[in-house]
Amino acid sequence: MDAARELLLELGDQDKLSVRAVTARAGVSANALYLHFADREDLLSAVMIASYTELRAFLQAAVAPGGDPIEQLRAYADAYLRFAEQRPGIYRVLFMTKVREGVPVPQAGAPSGQDEGVDAFNDLLGIVTRALADGRDPFTQSAYLWAGLHGYVALRQVLSTFPWPPEREYVDRMIEAHVQADTSRPRAERELKT
Repeated sequence: MDAARELLLELGDQDKLSVRAVTARAGVSANALYLHFADREDLLSAVMIASYTELRAFLQAAVAPGGDPIEQLRAYADAYLRFAEQRPGIYRVLFMTKVREGVPVPQAGAPSGQDEGVDAFNDLLGIVTRALADGRDPFTQSAYLWAGLHGYVALRQVLSTFPWPPEREYVDRMIEAHVQADTSRPRAERELKT
């Protein structure tokens, strides 16, 4: 699986991964791979599941169960940024390679327990749902937060000399903008306040 992860990083596209390339990188015969995986799709699924399982465990370990939802959200976001920094290869495999057709993606109302990647998003969605005080859609607000965190990670990786705001400040601003914002007043009035 390590050889497959390395190649995914180099190729940047799950569709371009071949069994021949994986076995050559691992220094084994193609037949050896088939002792562990039924086919290329089985190998790709195993790599992605293992990677999402690692990400999800990392995020869950950072969030105190039953705590204040805003503090849980802050801990989740901080852990997301730390994971990307400490495990950049796995992060890039998960979020910076083109996903192949048919792979489950988060959807509003989707059940948990069917895919580790979807469940990692559903964990964020659960925290956002508990943290929102108004009638905004928790799925949409979760998507905003995730996109904002991912953008911060991706841009910091390619523009490391840019004067990025500190992680804590960025996370707090994302939470303020997408979860704590007072949406009871008209937008123009809210914008005058900031």
